Amino acid sequence: MSGVEDAAAVLSEVNIGDSCKPLDEHREANPDATPKDIVVTIGATVPTGFELTAADEVQEKLASKSTISKDRGKIYFEIPVTSLPKVHQLRSVDNLFVVVQEFKDYQFKETKEEALKDLEDLVKKLPWTDPLDVWKLNTSLKKRKTRRKKGNQTNAKKEKQEDDGSREQAVDKKLHEPVQNVFEATDVQDPENTDEIVQPGDDELSDSKEELTSNGESNDGSGDCKKCEMKAETLKFRVTCNRAGDNHSFKSNEAARDFGGAVQDFFQWKADMTNFDVEVLLNIHNNEVVVGIALTEESLHRRNITHFGPTTLRSTLAYGMLRLCDLQPADIIIDPMCGTGAIPIEGATEWPNCYHMAGDNNPQAVKRTANNIASLLKQIQSKESTPAGKPIDSIQWDICSLPLRTGSVDVIVTDMPFGKRIGSKKKNWDLYPSCLMEMGRICRPRTGRAVLLTQDRKCFAKALSKMGHLWRKSHTIWVNVGGLHAAVYLLKRSAEKN
Repeated sequence: MSGVEDAAAVLSEVNIGDSCKPLDEHREANPDATPKDIVVTIGATVPTGFELTAADEVQEKLASKSTISKDRGKIYFEIPVTSLPKVHQLRSVDNLFVVVQEFKDYQFKETKEEALKDLEDLVKKLPWTDPLDVWKLNTSLKKRKTRRKKGNQTNAKKEKQEDDGSREQAVDKKLHEPVQNVFEATDVQDPENTDEIVQPGDDELSDSKEELTSNGESNDGSGDCKKCEMKAETLKFRVTCNRAGDNHSFKSNEAARDFGGAVQDFFQWKADMTNFDVEVLLNIHNNEVVVGIALTEESLHRRNITHFGPTTLRSTLAYGMLRLCDLQPADIIIDPMCGTGAIPIEGATEWPNCYHMAGDNNPQAVKRTANNIASLLKQIQSKESTPAGKPIDSIQWDICSLPLRTGSVDVIVTDMPFGKRIGSKKKNWDLYPSCLMEMGRICRPRTGRAVLLTQDRKCFAKALSKMGHLWRKSHTIWVNVGGLHAAVYLLKRSAEKN
């Protein structure tokens, strides 16, 4: 079952529009609309500088046009709720939240007390219903996904045990049967035509009962709202305020405190800063205010990598760099300084029709990359229950003397040493020109391209000026990497032969 089908199934089974009276008072959507008709605005945080890249991915995969926030690193787009699973499959976004309401030019009062009082009063005026419906759907989908994962693991283990047991019984039977009976015809059940029935465990039955109770589908309909209120009281929440700008009379923690107090009074939820169910977001950038509800518990960039090194590139940033290259089927892509392998692993996952090669001069880095590749293959195999394979290899080599033929590589994508945690600024003055020279040798003239990330911009600019006959700078994107102001350079290979 696909993610969209999952969402439709959950929407049909669970009446996510069933809420307490305080929520219904603020519903602005068509009262005759069903939950499936709900269209909401999703906010996404993305690597700074790659907002346009993320917007292109949203347009390509969700057919939705994005708005880029004035606050760098965020985009907004509208989707029907049934497309929510597809949103979680986006490769360029770090965190997701559903927008409750956006104020493009919010006028803050001059004094701190008045400004904070305005934020408190805002809570009662916000249209919470649809965003909370989306949060409920999102939570239901996560539970269903967890159950399916546990079910697959249990079934696989059970099948293995049954298979081992049946083999032993068959061997024992054959040893004790007369010889003439060995060739008797037997009916073999086709496993492809067998419907597998998984009995729900106690946890699943309990969850199902809770879902029915929360939606009021009980024999006693008079207590529906009361039950909903009781459930609301058990919810734990926290408010996170992200604030940027100098013209505010209050601090971020003060805004979170007072806004959170109003949320607690309105919903009768319990505040909990660590073990919370709902995270309410209050994003303030100068006069732009966005209130939202988080849909991700941890950043989506925490994928693929299980073995970390001193500097591990975020998978979302790796995806953005790869997308800049306009990869074509059968392209050969290498990361000559792969570290933990974030770039080639992301490439092999999203562009399986290309061949990806990861290399590094550090044996520990190559080992980490190999372990991360093995973990990815294991993860894929557990999902698909079939032997997994990806067009990716890892090797130890010297960046200045690569064991590759001249003009044999289509694309080079790598995170170069910043000279901070690895290497030094002094060494980069010799390393960068040698790297660009060797990259120019292995890259195909005219069609070859390279996407290089570095924080040592002065050194890189000097090295590139020396290699102007091999490389032409096409585009530069300014990014923030771990608090460091860095740049991603898109280079095109010239027609000149090395």
